[in-house]
Amino acid sequence: MGHNTPVSSSAKKSKYERHDHVQPIRRFPRERISREQADYIWKDIPKLDLSKVRNGRWLIDFFLAEASIQLVYGAFGTRKTTAMLLAAWAVSQGRDFLGRKTRQRIVLYLDYENPATVLKSYCQDLGIDPSGAAFTIWDRSAGPPPLPGDPRLKDFIRRCKKKTGRYPWIIFDSWTSLLKLGESGNEIGDATPIFRDLRHLCDMGATCTVIDHTGKDKGKRKDPIGTSAKMTQMDTSHAFLVEKHKTNPLDLKSCDTIVRVESFLKRYAPSGIGTFSFQVRAAVGEKGIWHTTSVELAKNVSIQDMQRLIRSNPSLGQEELASLAAEKKITSRDSARRLLQEGTGRSWKSIPKGTHGQVFRVLE
Repeated sequence: MGHNTPVSSSAKKSKYERHDHVQPIRRFPRERISREQADYIWKDIPKLDLSKVRNGRWLIDFFLAEASIQLVYGAFGTRKTTAMLLAAWAVSQGRDFLGRKTRQRIVLYLDYENPATVLKSYCQDLGIDPSGAAFTIWDRSAGPPPLPGDPRLKDFIRRCKKKTGRYPWIIFDSWTSLLKLGESGNEIGDATPIFRDLRHLCDMGATCTVIDHTGKDKGKRKDPIGTSAKMTQMDTSHAFLVEKHKTNPLDLKSCDTIVRVESFLKRYAPSGIGTFSFQVRAAVGEKGIWHTTSVELAKNVSIQDMQRLIRSNPSLGQEELASLAAEKKITSRDSARRLLQEGTGRSWKSIPKGTHGQVFRVLE
């Protein structure tokens, strides 16, 4: 039989006919899905109803988003607890926090580490009243503070909503105390259950902050200790770095510290938005104990400041620019070096000069 031999009609029928025992497939979207069909398809699947979802809001402008997981981290001595206690008190009173507007909420601070005497000193120095109606610190003498999955926190959230119409802000200080016995925090399996519990609290309406630590290298930005899962599951992160520390050389009884807070508002704003600096002044009291005397917003060195310096000094290298920035009181040498490195490729470019040197040119 040649290739041109016609195929019989019976052969065509056997090839293309619809067998009675084969159920025809109704292909979407040829026909509209009926309500009955939709109810069957989505049975036991909770559908997101956008009309019931609140619009996103800042509890602290460009720092703390409502119903989110916030990660605050830095090396020891970067004033994380000082700043977060001050922020907690500001939110509980509806006051500005370092020049940023807040929305008033009930705030619960869960401190697992600091001695009660240290917490008392913090509160007295910062003007905080933990016995107030809208703010408290969990008293460890009555029992260990609850962990994120504790039913008591869920009941607390419901009570806040019922009595105030708003959900609370809960601060966990710090991450290592949330780990189970024997966990290092370096494994994804260590972090995931904690974040699952935190996310559930946020889904209920609460806002959650976890304070965490980095390594010992001060002045260098490092990720938090342990697994990178923390950085993928948080909603915003804020790296605390000591930008400048100066002790009075005459009596060694007072000091100024400037801390830079590099914010990554991951799910809410582009990178670089929200970064700021604050200045902490401290002095030795009558009984030889150090006390914080003031916490204020510090001048934040902008990219524009460094761009102007580079444009005016096109022949200077990194160390010369850093020294000039310190001389003009723009920022410290260390801060200028870090800004020059961070801005290379984004705000200016580095051009080789000689064998080992380099100069900078602003990117237009």
